[in-house]
Amino acid sequence: MIYQKKQAEQILLKACRELVESGLIARTWGNVSIRLSKDLFLITPSGRAYETLEAQDLVTVNIKDLSYEGDVKPSSEKEIHASAYKLLPEVDFVVHTHQPNASALSLLGENFSLTETNGNLRADRIVTAEERKILGPTIPTAQYGLSSTPPLAANVRRAIRRNADSKAILMKSHGAICFGATYEEAFQAAYTLEKVCGRIFEIKCGCKMPTESGALLEGEIDKGYMIHVRTPFIMEMSRRGKDLKAYLDDQAQISGRMVRCIDPGDRRALKATAEAGGSVLLRNDGALIIAVDKDEAEAAAIVLEKNCQAAMLALKKGLKPVDKSSADLEHIFYVEKYSKRKDEGHAEETD
Repeated sequence: MIYQKKQAEQILLKACRELVESGLIARTWGNVSIRLSKDLFLITPSGRAYETLEAQDLVTVNIKDLSYEGDVKPSSEKEIHASAYKLLPEVDFVVHTHQPNASALSLLGENFSLTETNGNLRADRIVTAEERKILGPTIPTAQYGLSSTPPLAANVRRAIRRNADSKAILMKSHGAICFGATYEEAFQAAYTLEKVCGRIFEIKCGCKMPTESGALLEGEIDKGYMIHVRTPFIMEMSRRGKDLKAYLDDQAQISGRMVRCIDPGDRRALKATAEAGGSVLLRNDGALIIAVDKDEAEAAAIVLEKNCQAAMLALKKGLKPVDKSSADLEHIFYVEKYSKRKDEGHAEETD
């Protein structure tokens, strides 16, 4: 269904609020769009807080050449959205998420059949008939590409062409993209994808998904905001007592190649963390996160928990982290964009 622009704006603003409230993204790591015509779509802007977006912040983009109207920059992942609209004429709404289970499972780089049994993945164990109807016959994975780059978009296009009946595609070490003829269908695909990926994760990892969220201790400090996190996957990695590599690119954006693991009694290391900010694992005691404000600290905690979940699967299956050069580039690009947005008065992540 193609919408008139004013109606499309209201639907997209509603979708932005749902993205944040649902836990499908952390802050602005993710984006949504809606088709306006055969040639145009409306998409969220780059680096703006979704909770405060207004209609004039949304951007109209040309599907063919990615040109856009106005002075507000569209999401840096606009090419992925354009690819979906170009290749799937029945799709009128696209949501790109960084949801935890799907992101962690993407590390495997596999296509998951929802109709056939593959090894220990019996189709009847991982999906119901209704869920299969929502997602299609396969959950494919687009191979890795640096975020917001033409190679990533090309990999997504390749996955779409090979799996035209799929309503959700994993993006290796990155997240997922879900499609629908309507806002409701696209979000239904995203929610269903997370449930199904959770079941596949349990089978592949040989563990049960945690049912408790873990403890948080937080408060303001002299140089910003501090959170001591004891969420389940962070606790699991802290018990290993080793530095944690970046297996997902949003973790690489924040921390670079790895997050250090330090002894909670190491005052020198704790002091250095307090002065420099960032995230560290505390041996057998979760993680310490120090950021400029509460929102940024909480977003970093969400990303770290998700990266720890991905690390559990990676260590089980012998999977590699984001390669060094890509992790460095992701971090440099993020820091530069973040600093620029901060100077402009929009201290938000971008995707």
